[in-house]
Amino acid sequence: MNLVNDDLKAINFQFLMLARECARHNPMEAIWRFNLNDIEIEKIASMTLEEIKSLSECGRAVFRMPSVMPAPHGITSSIAAALLPIALLAQA
Repeated sequence: MNLVNDDLKAINFQFLMLARECARHNPMEAIWRFNLNDIEIEKIASMTLEEIKSLSECGRAVFRMPSVMPAPHGITSSIAAALLPIALLAQA
């Protein structure tokens, strides 16, 4: 069971660090990518490294799993293109 706890701590820490950096640089993207609301984004953006480390050691997953639903049909290419990161569009 210790291995599960250690792995969960590592995943939580990585998730929180990634979410914090995204929240600081592009809050709207963080809301979309991490399925958080604007209040949660503000809180995570202001967290210190010590706070992130403490939260990551809570023993529970701090990230959310997406719902297991089939992919929606009928997404047009223009909608799909709008969802792509700009850096990928520049490389194409």
